[in-house]
Amino acid sequence: MSTKAYRDFRPFVHFTPKYGWINDPNGLTYENGTWHLFAQHYPDEPKWGPMHWLHATSTDLLHWTEHGIALAPDELGMIFSGSAVIDQGNTSGLGQSDNPMVVIYTSHGEHEQQSIAVSDDRFHFTPYAGNPVIPNTEKRNFRDPKVFRNPIRNCWTMVLAAGDRAEFYASQDLIHWTKTGDFGSRENHLNGVFECTDLFPLQAPDGSEVWVLVVSMALHSEFGGGRMQYFLGHFDGDTFTEDAPHSPYILDSGYDNYAAVTFFGTEKRIMIGWGSSPSYAPFAPTGDFCCLMTYARELSLVETDSGLRLSSKPITPSFALTEISREPMPTDLRFPQRYVPKAAGVLPGELFHIHVEADEAFDLMLSNDEGEELHILINNEQKLVVDRTRAGLRSFNPVFESGVCSVNSASRNNFGKISLDLYFDRMFVEVFTDNGTVLNSSMVFPKKPYQTATLTGNGTMWIGHPKK
Repeated sequence: MSTKAYRDFRPFVHFTPKYGWINDPNGLTYENGTWHLFAQHYPDEPKWGPMHWLHATSTDLLHWTEHGIALAPDELGMIFSGSAVIDQGNTSGLGQSDNPMVVIYTSHGEHEQQSIAVSDDRFHFTPYAGNPVIPNTEKRNFRDPKVFRNPIRNCWTMVLAAGDRAEFYASQDLIHWTKTGDFGSRENHLNGVFECTDLFPLQAPDGSEVWVLVVSMALHSEFGGGRMQYFLGHFDGDTFTEDAPHSPYILDSGYDNYAAVTFFGTEKRIMIGWGSSPSYAPFAPTGDFCCLMTYARELSLVETDSGLRLSSKPITPSFALTEISREPMPTDLRFPQRYVPKAAGVLPGELFHIHVEADEAFDLMLSNDEGEELHILINNEQKLVVDRTRAGLRSFNPVFESGVCSVNSASRNNFGKISLDLYFDRMFVEVFTDNGTVLNSSMVFPKKPYQTATLTGNGTMWIGHPKK
């Protein structure tokens, strides 16, 4: 069964399924020049249903080849989110080679339990006959295992979302696991359910090592349905401890970046998120597919005027930027305070990049001749604001149409000169400012493509079209 699309909203380079539904990215792995992306998937309809794992690969994180179903529901239940590792040395003993891929996932049946499956060729997976490797009959929310190599204990470590906290487990063989700690029951300031946790070290600008715990928070729909946050601290090999006094910090001020996790096997820390919201994604007017993945983003730690923060830099197509001239000053200079500089340029289709530099507040508007307008502002309160109140179709879902989801804002981390980058791909806009520490990811559904970009304020705008 398919649903009728209002028009073709399928992005050009963001990953979408050929048909059906996707949500959380799973099993992100890099090996020998190939990026492996698995994702929560329902293959029969473009709506949430019995969860499978869909598999796709890329050599550049922009162009993806879909390989079909990697895991399907079994006697333990649906295949919920998880991760993957390259098991160097075959520590599990389950592979036929010295470096099988082992995926670790939640079996969602009567209870949520953790299971594993193995592949020697990276495309065909055999569930372990002894699943679940971490049984559970008591906890309602116990899911989304993220496994990494623990450099402190020289073992495998799993961080797992367990209700109002993250739990940590250690193993030598990916089969037998021992709980080593937990974090979050006191620090969980948003009071939601932990989901899709991830833990990794990054080097701070002063050369010190800081561990970052990323958590997706399932919230009630009146609060937008979900938020991603991160904590800064240290990991002693057993558990995580928060160091930063004012964390957690919101990772993305938009509602359409959720369940984001990082790749295994990379020198740089690369993250991809689900470019939708659990509250309204099932109702999007996109037809035979539903939902997408964000651009991959390289993560780092940077110092800001507000302290140490996580920075995200998107991996995008190459764009050729052209500066857009501002309108000339009016001839009547008696009332200069009434003059507001403005620049307007024609957009080069539905895949583009806009760069803005300014010394003060401005309003960047994308518009079409239907009267639809998407506004991206740095306002006088030094906040990034993304206003999709008039950006396109909205009535397909009351949560999407609500005020909390229509206008998103986030305080800046730096104060002074503004540098902002906007990347647009047909139905998805990603905005980055303050060295990638303040960002917004949002779906929009204009009835017709946006045709014009208008910058109002004392700033300079460049519009970029994709390089051939």
